[in-house]
Amino acid sequence: MTDKNLTGANLDAIFGSVDLNLKGAIIKKDQIINANAIFGGIEIIVPDNVNIKVKSTPIFGGTSNKVKTQFNENLPTIYINSLAMFGGVEIK
Repeated sequence: MTDKNLTGANLDAIFGSVDLNLKGAIIKKDQIINANAIFGGIEIIVPDNVNIKVKSTPIFGGTSNKVKTQFNENLPTIYINSLAMFGGVEIK
């Protein structure tokens, strides 16, 4: 894939894993990422120039947000909707 403009994403890891590295992505406006980990794992690496908001539904699993930036209203926001069922989603 050569296009670096993020237009949202749907990630499904079922008995496996998904790695999404957005460090080189161009994010001009708010985006939504849906991440479903069922007996699997998802790792999302985000750039420093965005806000992150996470909504998680854990069922014998969990979502970990390791991003340590403060909200800045001048930056776009990535909304991550996470379902972790016997699995995990890690945001860093």
